Amino acid sequence: MKRTKKLVVVVCVIIAVVGLATGVIMLNSHIAQQRELEREWQEQRALALTYIRLNYAFRRVGDPEDERITSIDKVYEWDGIYKPLRKVDPEKNQWGIDVDRYLFLRFYENETGIYLAYEAMIEYYSQEFEPDGSLRLYNNSKHPEIEEFVTWMWEGRRQNEADEFVLRLERIYSDYTLDNRENFTRQRFYQLSPQMLNALARADADPDYVLDLTSLQQAGY
Repeated sequence: MKRTKKLVVVVCVIIAVVGLATGVIMLNSHIAQQRELEREWQEQRALALTYIRLNYAFRRVGDPEDERITSIDKVYEWDGIYKPLRKVDPEKNQWGIDVDRYLFLRFYENETGIYLAYEAMIEYYSQEFEPDGSLRLYNNSKHPEIEEFVTWMWEGRRQNEADEFVLRLERIYSDYTLDNRENFTRQRFYQLSPQMLNALARADADPDYVLDLTSLQQAGY
């Protein structure tokens, strides 16, 4: 009888030990899984933020820290992705340029003295992946001119300043068309050529610059 009780006790102890060990293993496995999920989530978040910064710089999304935003998760979901550029409708601009984005680059040039070609932006956005198959990210050391622009725009949160720059150019253009209505055929601001936009940007930067859009128009621009 005593041997039976001892056997029962031993069996119970073994079961308890096995159960405890199994529980510890399962707990450690769960913790490892949670850590892996957390790591993956952090990586996805970091990647999304990289795209958000890029798209913010080129006026494709707003500021994710805008106090009016109610769901930051949706910002990461909607804005933190690769967004290919849409081709500009020739009826909107016969020169094939997106005026807002073009002028953001001229704003950058006026403020820093650094010229970033519109074509460089177009080429950058033309591919989601690099030739080696890796994601095309502005901060992967392969696009220093894009990285410099994005960093400048993002760290200074300069989107509003750039918007104000565009509005100033619109006012300069409006004043010019009124003052030269007899010899200048007015176009919509967003139909203007790169040459005219460059001239307007220069007029904003230099009060002594003599703006002559009429000659540009007569030359076919």
